[in-house]
Amino acid sequence: MRIIVMMLVVQKQHPLSSTLFTINFRMKMEDGHKENNGQNVDLPPEMMHEIVSRLPVKPLCRFKLVSKSWQSLISDPDFVANYSKAAFENEDVFFRRRRLLFTFVDSGQRAMYSLDLDQFLNENTNVGVDGSVAAPIELDFVYNGFYSCYGLFLSRLCSGDWSYSLINPVTKESKKLQDVPLWRLPMEPYFRIGFGFDHSTNEYKVINGQQNDDGVVFSIYTLQTDSWRKIDCLFPYRVSGRYDGILVNGGVHWFARKVADESLVIISFSLAEEKVTEIALPPNKALTRPIQLGAFRDWLCITSLSKYSATFNEFWVMKNYGVSESWAKIRVSKPYKKLSHSGFWTKSHDLMVFDKSSFVMYNFNDDTYWTLSIGKTGEIKSVGIYVETLPTLTHPSKATSSKEDDNDIIDRAIQEWISVLSETSWDISSHSFRQKLKVE
Repeated sequence: MRIIVMMLVVQKQHPLSSTLFTINFRMKMEDGHKENNGQNVDLPPEMMHEIVSRLPVKPLCRFKLVSKSWQSLISDPDFVANYSKAAFENEDVFFRRRRLLFTFVDSGQRAMYSLDLDQFLNENTNVGVDGSVAAPIELDFVYNGFYSCYGLFLSRLCSGDWSYSLINPVTKESKKLQDVPLWRLPMEPYFRIGFGFDHSTNEYKVINGQQNDDGVVFSIYTLQTDSWRKIDCLFPYRVSGRYDGILVNGGVHWFARKVADESLVIISFSLAEEKVTEIALPPNKALTRPIQLGAFRDWLCITSLSKYSATFNEFWVMKNYGVSESWAKIRVSKPYKKLSHSGFWTKSHDLMVFDKSSFVMYNFNDDTYWTLSIGKTGEIKSVGIYVETLPTLTHPSKATSSKEDDNDIIDRAIQEWISVLSETSWDISSHSFRQKLKVE
């Protein structure tokens, strides 16, 4: 049996005390059972938890203003962890919360944009034919590149220094990281940087690498400690290529040369184990030109790189992580000088970035493609996806104050609650669910 919420009315007591909500459901049973004509249903805490966990992020952030109890529920670390986890266990939730994030430079002006590409593709099924133009939303903050992971991204401020901040693009919270201690005098002025989520400890980790002739020293920053911690080991590699590491399979990856013999390998810094392992490259004959490390879907990827007129039609992916024999070549019919994967893909297409100038939806099954128009021209810089979620970067703010004007805030939150939940279906086939709602 399923129950459809046809109407709900929220009645609140004095908003400055412990705000209490009685939800009045007008219910219609799909299997012909009688309607519940306006019966008040007092939902138990676990049921409220279940309902709230299905709501979008932006309304949830505003619902924190309703009362201390709501703020406590929505800010609870376990609720935040489960809410975030749901996006990666439920495909429908993931697609609803997934957003494309990219920085764009036009005439020297840098801007950052967010695009709900899933919604755009759903609403424009023939976009590859009719040429519909996507409309990304410009975000009101600008950073110099970013490294995204789940609901947060790490970025360097556009202030001329090398300070980094963690940002939640939904809540617009940001936190500037502590300056990294100089564990030793590095041989170069720039640090290696990486960012990811450690599922073993449920925490975000920022990785910093400082290197000299005899190796690299890594340190880790976490939000919980708000400090850097040095890994007590000198790893015998000199990291080369791009400064930002590639996050794949719970590790941050770079090209590196062994101190002992200068041979080129891929190194992986494991977020959970906090140690470095080597990954072999494809056959040597495949690497006769400049190359760049990246990610293709959930695989490590190596693309060719041209600064001049040469173009390429293939790249390599590691289909079985850590297994050198699993490197496989993939061909593309559209030539490129520089190629990267955006982090966005569907069952049929991958969103690729060609030559830092165009987004291309590429079908690797039949080797066809079409260009995604965003109504802008210029250079595409950093590209990635984020999933709208709730991780907070600051201490939870206090609940609504004792000002009478807070009634307006609460009323707006209640109206949004009604709007979001109306016409929502809930599965009540289980006996326990029926008992909680007191449905006969």
